[in-house]
Amino acid sequence: WYARERSARCAVLGDLCARGVLLTDRGPGEAWQREAKLYMERGPEPLTDQDRGLRRYQLSSSLDDLQGSTVAAESFAIAAEVFRQAVELLLLEHGKWLGQGKWSVRRLDQLPGDECAAALRDWAASPGHSPARLIQVAATVLEGSGGYLMEGFLRGSRSHTI
Repeated sequence: WYARERSARCAVLGDLCARGVLLTDRGPGEAWQREAKLYMERGPEPLTDQDRGLRRYQLSSSLDDLQGSTVAAESFAIAAEVFRQAVELLLLEHGKWLGQGKWSVRRLDQLPGDECAAALRDWAASPGHSPARLIQVAATVLEGSGGYLMEGFLRGSRSHTI
């Protein structure tokens, strides 16, 4: 399970084992928990250049969509995606675990003092969920990862056969 979580960069079982309360321990519980804590401290597999490029491209594309959106319901859906993508890119650039749903917000706590993490949490908690503010914060996250990426980006590799 740990290998699966590490490659997916989202530790659920590891976190439960590391932070859970041992109700009874007739031997291996404390050792298991120590191992889980070390696993959580090591963090997920690091971003490869290919992973980083794909994530930058996806966030760039989503930011373009949000900037051009004029339909409120579509803007809401796109903003949710921009938020998720920005949180994930920020966490992974810092070698931190990802989360899903409420855990994506909770995982931002792994970055105390980080201005982008605080701004993303603040945006998520704001009553208006301003698209303009999210665009600004997500663009800052993107800049920290190498910047906007669209033109010339290739997903995967091209193979030419004759």
